[in-house]
Amino acid sequence: MVRQEFLSEMEAKLQAFDVKMAQLAARPKPQSERGKMEREKSYYFLKARRDELRDQLRQAEAGPGDDGWNKVKTSIERVYEDMVHTMDEVCNSIEGPEQVGLI
Repeated sequence: MVRQEFLSEMEAKLQAFDVKMAQLAARPKPQSERGKMEREKSYYFLKARRDELRDQLRQAEAGPGDDGWNKVKTSIERVYEDMVHTMDEVCNSIEGPEQVGLI
């Protein structure tokens, strides 16, 4: 895959992730303080990972040479996979829209 194609694909994935974050944030908040804290922690962790990925994409556009591209690409993929895995865990921990939310 050509560098620009990869970066465009990752940007589209990041935009889809932002939509999912907004959907989760719109859900009702948990009733318990512990639940609220856990949701906020998850939300801000996901937000930080998303911001890290966005920064890496910007740096990749400015670009390392061909020698460094594979390392940068691997790092971007790793951050994205970790972010998606965490999002899946958060989604799986939410029992119902009327009971809990992300933030």
